[in-house]
Amino acid sequence: AVTYLRNEWNAVVDIFNYGDTYLDNNIVERMNRYISLSRKNSLFFGSHKGAERGAILYTIALTCRMNKVNLFEYLTDVINRTAEWQPNTPLEKYRQLLPDRWEKAND
Repeated sequence: AVTYLRNEWNAVVDIFNYGDTYLDNNIVERMNRYISLSRKNSLFFGSHKGAERGAILYTIALTCRMNKVNLFEYLTDVINRTAEWQPNTPLEKYRQLLPDRWEKAND
């Protein structure tokens, strides 16, 4: 245990230096629960490409949940906005639509 503490000392110090660092990984454990629940549904995606798209949607849904963003409102707004964008739209414009930034952009 002492060797582990020595090896991870910088991370331990960071916990106390930064207010946004958590002492546990409960958030990750809760999110993993949803992944486990989706395993049976994943069998019916139909293809590898379908499974990839499903994983992206699960990720968006869970990120919205973590950020207390209404998924329906979020998807409706993002689809409506991006439908009019040109193919050469800068990536930063897309990044502003990520769930953790979306509400701030709408205020």
